[in-house]
Amino acid sequence: MNLPTHVKIGGIKYAVVLKEKINKGAWGYADYSNSVIYIRQGISSQKQRQTLVDVMVQAMMFEADIDDCCIDNSIAVPLGDMLDNVLADNRLEEMYYR
Repeated sequence: MNLPTHVKIGGIKYAVVLKEKINKGAWGYADYSNSVIYIRQGISSQKQRQTLVDVMVQAMMFEADIDDCCIDNSIAVPLGDMLDNVLADNRLEEMYYR
């Protein structure tokens, strides 16, 4: 599976970059000031995809200015994982390309 090179979140174009090492054992994070999402290399393609969706959910919350109350991993990561599962299990991405 190839990750996209860019994603658009709230009208902002974020570059998606694979990175060999990410601090604190995380699998991904967003650099909001530079509009870059970093995903760790060396994890499975499924984990890369899930991590991208998790970080995108966090970026959506940041761009919607609701990050103070719900951007932490206890909310954003489970929501991102569920969103990834729903999209993949139901092939919903195909709706946008018919």
